[in-house]
Amino acid sequence: MKLYVLISSNIAIKTVQETARLVIEGGADVIQLREKTMSDGDFISFAREICNIIEICRGRRPPARQGRSGGFAPTLIINDRVNVAKEVNADGVHLGQHDMGISEARDIIGNDKIIGISTHNIEQARQAQKDGADYIAIGPIYHTETKVYEPPVGPGLIQEVAKEINIPFVAIGAITLDNLEEVLKAGATSVAVCSAIISSKNILSSTKQFKNKLSIEV
Repeated sequence: MKLYVLISSNIAIKTVQETARLVIEGGADVIQLREKTMSDGDFISFAREICNIIEICRGRRPPARQGRSGGFAPTLIINDRVNVAKEVNADGVHLGQHDMGISEARDIIGNDKIIGISTHNIEQARQAQKDGADYIAIGPIYHTETKVYEPPVGPGLIQEVAKEINIPFVAIGAITLDNLEEVLKAGATSVAVCSAIISSKNILSSTKQFKNKLSIEV
């Protein structure tokens, strides 16, 4: 996992379906669908469309979760809603600090699915690892309008996590091509990107630029 792309309909400049196609073509390793206000029923229908797009890719390329080299079809993560992730048979779910606990989520979606946790300090990162998270997201690294209630933690937290945490982690929060090098130098090997890709004028090109830089730097 190097490039993790978050897709939300209120940020994407194209339809989510077209955005998903473009980031897949650009080389995203993970796609997270994030819809905070959509009803469960609408979200399930919507997520199934994205699952179909990914399955078409998996007919041509191996999924990232199998750990093979080469061009990956991305892993699909659902933000927050464990029931939606189970219903559409997504690869996993991503939980916030105030969402359902890992143990409860695991009981619902099973042991073969991925559970990620948002963390904002080293104590939360330690706890997520202890509780059995498969990966953590750390941030926001920089100030972001999508998480105005969370102060930026800066690249320093990346250094702490890289030294102490053994499970995979992804840096998140207003990461752009301009500050990506600083994030990587701090110790990140994976980044989560939202606006810098899905709000760009050329989603495919932006995705490829991120993936290429990560492939060179990591």
